[in-house]
Amino acid sequence: MTMRETGRPNILFFMPDQLRADFLGCYGARFARTPNIDALAARGMLFDRCLSPNPICVPARASLLTGTTSLENGVLVNGAWLRPDRRECGLHSWPELLSQAGYDTCSVGKMHFYPWDASEGFQERIVAEDKRQIGIRDDYADFLESRGKCKRHGREFEGYRENAGACFSPLPEDEQVDLWCADQAVSFLERRQGTRPFALMVGFPSPHCPYDPPPEIAALFDPDEMPPPLADTVESEVLRPWLISNMKNPWADLDYSVFTDEQKAKVRAHYSALIHIVDLAVGRVLSALDRLGLSDDTIIVFASDHGDFVGDYSLVCKNFFMDPSIRVPMIVAGPGVSRQMRADTVTLSDLYPTFLQLAGLEARKDCGFASLLLDAPDEPRVICGATHRGFMIEKDRTKLARYVGGTITLHDMEADPGEQVNLADDPKWQQVRQDLDRALADWQVAEIIKGHREKTIVYAAETKPQPGSDPGILGRNWQRPYPWSAETARR
Repeated sequence: MTMRETGRPNILFFMPDQLRADFLGCYGARFARTPNIDALAARGMLFDRCLSPNPICVPARASLLTGTTSLENGVLVNGAWLRPDRRECGLHSWPELLSQAGYDTCSVGKMHFYPWDASEGFQERIVAEDKRQIGIRDDYADFLESRGKCKRHGREFEGYRENAGACFSPLPEDEQVDLWCADQAVSFLERRQGTRPFALMVGFPSPHCPYDPPPEIAALFDPDEMPPPLADTVESEVLRPWLISNMKNPWADLDYSVFTDEQKAKVRAHYSALIHIVDLAVGRVLSALDRLGLSDDTIIVFASDHGDFVGDYSLVCKNFFMDPSIRVPMIVAGPGVSRQMRADTVTLSDLYPTFLQLAGLEARKDCGFASLLLDAPDEPRVICGATHRGFMIEKDRTKLARYVGGTITLHDMEADPGEQVNLADDPKWQQVRQDLDRALADWQVAEIIKGHREKTIVYAAETKPQPGSDPGILGRNWQRPYPWSAETARR
């Protein structure tokens, strides 16, 4: 069926892992080789400032999946996941709601669910998990085994240690995980019956570290042509020891105590090469969409869960609230979507109400996110976030962050986009800091209360019950319903 017949579009959602916005051509990166992504942006809506306020893989994905903040859903670190009885608590994922509404739903690639093969509402899953999770026997592992190969840790690759994680994959192009994901997405599109709209999420494992393109693609990017990294700051030097310690863990097994300019340039070049592979993969799926006559009925979204420092402030990966870690691409294109650059600030989790709106559904009233299909608000949004490293708030391009250990940063993102001048102790900025602190505290309390509402006790009667009526909580041997949700209370 077509969009004209159903009134609802297909949804194709690309989400690479750990891709910052300013390494794409459409966001101004002249060194990038991203023609397919750039072309998608040129024919759709490009959001200049999209933030991932939970800049860690699993917290970002849990928030996006359920339309809840990390304080509400309790997922603030990679070693946590949504509660198994979330549905009984009234917490539903967008794929399960779309499935119930008549969509064929499928996820391909990395989702980072726990357990790794959980459905979380997708009717079909084709799995290629994180490149560092080599022990997972997912579908990509089965594919490699059919070729007589297996998943390998980056430390086994040429250049891994001497280049601070910038290494060379020994796999040929047709076995690269991102292109394999593209092929699986194309296969899903080709074998569909076409009687119902589809929602297909493609999670590319790249450009997440290890920065491991094959040599022929790495050769397309000269480290000397990479933009120089942002300079270290007093605050980044305070935060850096935690990252050094974290990266020494077995999942990375690297020591960034010394991170030279040459290594940073190499990392940035290999990161760009992985983004080029993602672009090739996106192009492969979009070509199939055209070939199958589905483009006119499909809304296409391109975003990422968080960014990567790739040498900025002598850091790698994410976790902290500086822009290289939290500013991600957001592109929406397709039928009925205007071509424009949106200057208002949005968040990754705004995709939750967006997907529901596309399917003709409504997000719950207390969802703290807004559909990207709505007009830009008249007033600047207040964007808050939390991880196990601290909290952040941004309003009107002014960003405050509070970190574990006491470090506080305040930056004017218009005047100082590189976040080099900390205004937290500047007397001229104390009123701004107080206002942001107050708003952040209000948000924290509200979200924590929402995160514990399954414990709610509703009084059935506030006064003396009438004879013969159910006394509810006022009677003896009352059985407390748990978990409580407004949804179950209405049944």
